[in-house]
Amino acid sequence: MAAHGRRRRLAIVPQATKSTLTVLRNDLAAGAIAAIVSLPVCAASGLLAFAPLGPGYAVAGATAGLCGAIVSCCVSALFATSSFIVTTSRVSEALLLASLTTALLTTSAVASDIGLIIAAMFLCVLLAGLLQTLFGLLGVAKIIKFTPHPVLVGFLNGVAILVAWSQLKPYFEIKPNTSHLAVLEQPLMFVLLIGTAALMLGFPAAARRLPAALSLAKVPPIIVAFAGGIVAFYLLKAIDPSFDLGTTVGKLRMTFASPVTDLFSSARWQHVVQIGWPIVSAAAVLAIIATLDSLMAFRAAQNVADLAISPVRDLVAQGVGNCAASLAGGIAGAPSPSSSMAAYRAGGRTRLVAVSCGLFLLAASVLTPQAVAAIPSVVLAGILLATGVLLFDRSVFGIVLEVRQAASPAVRRRLYDFGVIVIVMCITVFYSVVAGVVTGILLAGMIFIMNMSRPVIERVLLGQQIQSKRIRPVKDIEILRETGSQRAVVLLHGVLFFGNAEDLSTKVRQLFLQADMVTLDMRGISDIDVSGANILANVATKSHAQRKSLLFCGVSEPLYAIVKGVLPKGTAADVSIQRDLDAALEWMEETSLQLHTERRDRADVLELRDIDFLSGLAMDEIERLAELLTKHEFAAGDTICREGDDGDRMWLLAKGSVSVRLISADGRVNLRIASLSRGTTIGEMALVEQARRSATIVADEHVVAYELLRSGYALLLSEHPVIATKLLSNLSRELARRLRRTSEDLRNRT
Repeated sequence: MAAHGRRRRLAIVPQATKSTLTVLRNDLAAGAIAAIVSLPVCAASGLLAFAPLGPGYAVAGATAGLCGAIVSCCVSALFATSSFIVTTSRVSEALLLASLTTALLTTSAVASDIGLIIAAMFLCVLLAGLLQTLFGLLGVAKIIKFTPHPVLVGFLNGVAILVAWSQLKPYFEIKPNTSHLAVLEQPLMFVLLIGTAALMLGFPAAARRLPAALSLAKVPPIIVAFAGGIVAFYLLKAIDPSFDLGTTVGKLRMTFASPVTDLFSSARWQHVVQIGWPIVSAAAVLAIIATLDSLMAFRAAQNVADLAISPVRDLVAQGVGNCAASLAGGIAGAPSPSSSMAAYRAGGRTRLVAVSCGLFLLAASVLTPQAVAAIPSVVLAGILLATGVLLFDRSVFGIVLEVRQAASPAVRRRLYDFGVIVIVMCITVFYSVVAGVVTGILLAGMIFIMNMSRPVIERVLLGQQIQSKRIRPVKDIEILRETGSQRAVVLLHGVLFFGNAEDLSTKVRQLFLQADMVTLDMRGISDIDVSGANILANVATKSHAQRKSLLFCGVSEPLYAIVKGVLPKGTAADVSIQRDLDAALEWMEETSLQLHTERRDRADVLELRDIDFLSGLAMDEIERLAELLTKHEFAAGDTICREGDDGDRMWLLAKGSVSVRLISADGRVNLRIASLSRGTTIGEMALVEQARRSATIVADEHVVAYELLRSGYALLLSEHPVIATKLLSNLSRELARRLRRTSEDLRNRT
């Protein structure tokens, strides 16, 4: 036995080693692919940041872009949660650094000192990294992530326009003393620029039209544009060397030395103090932009993989990475969705992806500097132009179309969103990126105050207006209709805080004057502050003392602990906090019916004559039908029939209840679309239509049902047409009742 155990252990070790080697190989390969995707963007971002200094600083810009990616990618990966997320130099951050450089070039005190301006740029990155780290430690990211969507769209669209125009502007010039605004310069170079951008933008759609065997749809568009642009550049040069296609990047000088250290002398520091405000304000805005980029990249990664992102740790890691990048002579970076997704599709899963990506970029920069130096600047400009186009959020055009086609209050609110987008976008484009962010922050604060001032109560519905999806017999429906005023649902929306929680408390007290049960639908509640939670606790305590039932439903996971904490001691959370509105409605309805048991059928198992589906049949007809029925019992959780089964039978429920569910093939989606209680029928439509089951039916509790087979139904049609006609008439009436109820329910819930 011992020898056998040793053999088993020895057999396991190679398998584990093989698995580890597979993960290692996948991560290294993914890092290499991420490096290939990142290289053109990093070099282009560096060129964009240094563009205001002139063409002579192209090499310095490309070096700073790649250096920033190498350092921030490796450092942030070591400090962050292990994942496939890759940090690189980004266009948004580079544009802000370019705007800072432009502002300093117009400042007389330092305009002639280019070295000081470059040092100020890296100092800005260092301060931004420190602020980003502070944002993570203080939890500021929780506030930043609530930036209103119109503000974010306006800023991103402004950045997109600036990035695109910065690449197009060199080819145009304002022509004085004429009515013409611009004249095209360097047409062939311009064509190559547009061609590279068009290839990057159009490749995904073109790849989808190609045969599946080519498998080009997974190739990153930036790689295709990068390679295609370089090939076109050198092909044109081979045809005619005199073609004016611009310069190449030039030989990199990867020293990993930052001019920030030159600022520590007293003489230099005095000059820095003179331009301190532009640096500090730009650093604050850069930290905000990098944080937003990071949060959006984290969300994109979570959408494709089950990642346990730690916002505090990962944001601190990004800040530390940017601090390290600035001290090594690199520009600011942030997680890159395109590089990260390319790595994920290549099988990358751990922090080794980002580390290997940085190392591959380092190897390309140090070991093959001639190859990097030969990259045409116009190709990188084309990639920047395409990036600007991709950054532009085209949902703004959809808002315009909606406003033009309708005039409802909801659409008019969209017009308000459009106004916010235009304001932030125009200030970003025509004034500065910093001013655009500041305006966005002010507008975000105003929008927050306006949203907080809106009533938290969206709608109040009584039991006559809204019912659960459970199908019940006629007697139960009559009871529920008569007792509808004893049940109420309050639909909530927004943030629950002191200013509106008191209004909710007043409304609940008013409802409890006539109602015995009130459900608060929390689906639309995004947050609850301390004062709002205290008021909810007071309402729950008073309702409990009055023997009233206060339920909560649709509570999001982040708010579950808060809502559970407001419940009085001794209250069962699984009852007071229902998973959704339908569950809460069903609980209230069952409670109401239990209070009127004297009007319901007392029998544990209904007789055939008490089932609504058989109303109108004489006793002798019921007896003939009973000869064709078979009594069956199902335990709780049993599947009575499955979606796709042959509809060769139906059931008359005599006891218990069942749920009608839609279950996906992989079992991940299990949605209850209806519930049926005793006295109703199930499976009748598939039997009449001679079709397959459209849903799965599961017993919620012990169920007793009478089964009618298709052969029995055919016998009724042929030998007892009168009985069959009555059953079909009852079926038509029941279906009409269900359809009417569904229509009323949809009307009241929208």
